[in-house]
Amino acid sequence: MADSKHKRKSAEFRRNDIIEAAMEIIRHEGVAKLTTRTLSSAVGIAQPTLFLHFGNKSHVLVALVDAIQNRLQQGIAELGLEKMSPVERLQAVVRFHLKFIQSQPGIPRLLFSEELQSGDPVFRERMNQMVMSFLQFLAGQIKAAQAAGDIRSDINPEQGACLLISAVQGLSFRWILSNGRFVLSEQADMVITTLLDGWTPRPAVC
Repeated sequence: MADSKHKRKSAEFRRNDIIEAAMEIIRHEGVAKLTTRTLSSAVGIAQPTLFLHFGNKSHVLVALVDAIQNRLQQGIAELGLEKMSPVERLQAVVRFHLKFIQSQPGIPRLLFSEELQSGDPVFRERMNQMVMSFLQFLAGQIKAAQAAGDIRSDINPEQGACLLISAVQGLSFRWILSNGRFVLSEQADMVITTLLDGWTPRPAVC
C-alpha cells in the first residue's frame, strides 16, 4: 500500500516536471519547438517514459492550460476580492493577470502560437474554455459594478469583459514583441482607468 502511494506521488511529481519543462521550452523557443523529443530530453527521461504520462503533444498542451488556469484561480482566490467593491475587484484582477503573465512569459507565446490558431483542435478548445471562464468572471464583476451604480447600465457586461481581455492580450503581445522592455504589470492601471472612465455614469445634463 505504501509502495503504491509512493509511486502515485512520483508520477504526479514527474508530470509537474514535464509541465514546467514544457513551459520553459515554449518561453525560450516557442510552441513549434515543443516536441516529445525535446521535452523528454529537457526532463531527462526517455520518450517512452514521457508517453506513460502524456500520450502526445496535444495532451501536454492541454495539461499546460490546466496548470495555468489552476494557478490563476489560486492567485485570484488569494487577492481577498470579497473585501473589495466590484470596481476594485476588476482593478485587482487585471493587475494580477498582467503580473502573472510577466512571471510566466511562455503564456503569451502559447496564446499567440500557430498551434492555437490553426493547429491542434483539442488544445484550441481547452484554451477557449479557459478564456471563456475568465470572460464570464469579468462579466460578473461588471454586472455587480452596474448594480452598485459604478458602471453605466447601458454597458454590455460580456462586451466589456471582451474589451478587458483584448486589452490584456494586446499588451502582452506588445510586451513580447518589445522583448520585455517595459514592466507589463505597470500597465494595468492605465488599462482599467481608460476603460472605466468611459463606463462611469455621467451626471445628467440639465
